[in-house]
Amino acid sequence: RARTDARPRLLMADTMMATPPGTPGPGTDDPRVAWANATRLAVTRADALNADGSLNQQFFKPKKVVYAAEKAKWNDADWDNLYRGIEKHGIDPSSWRKIIDEFCPGREVLFIRIKASRAIGSQGLNRYHGWIGSKTDVQAEYERNKQIGLATGCWKGGILVENDNKDAEAAIKKRDAEEAAAGVQPPGKRIKRD
Repeated sequence: RARTDARPRLLMADTMMATPPGTPGPGTDDPRVAWANATRLAVTRADALNADGSLNQQFFKPKKVVYAAEKAKWNDADWDNLYRGIEKHGIDPSSWRKIIDEFCPGREVLFIRIKASRAIGSQGLNRYHGWIGSKTDVQAEYERNKQIGLATGCWKGGILVENDNKDAEAAIKKRDAEEAAAGVQPPGKRIKRD
């Protein structure tokens, strides 16, 4: 890309050798700032800088503000559609496109996956592959995840988030073993995928 300004072309190596830290530069008393400005002049696109190499703050301001369309806002009907999709197709990577096509047209896969994660109260959905459940089952599983999260300190922003020690995973395994021993059936069910 051709440069359109009148500044001399500097190479990164020239700049670093010519203005190492500790060497005062023109227009500033702080040698670190002078060095950073000289380095920016060598490697940054011209419209992002002022003539002295300092950042042009106007370049980084948004050119226009974009507001979410009404279609993008999530409402109660959207939640009900998601619950219906989970009840029919389950929580599985192969399910997201089916849920979108049938229940949530116009949405993105990542968006639906995040909403499902929020609905069930778990950041990680891997343990739910093949899990299918009604709205009541999803809400019950949310409460179960919330209990584990609050007990382990892994409840962050309304979802269960695993920590480095895998405390949530250990607590889930313990809970599942206790429920199995007591004959308690957890919400939802596992289905076999083709």
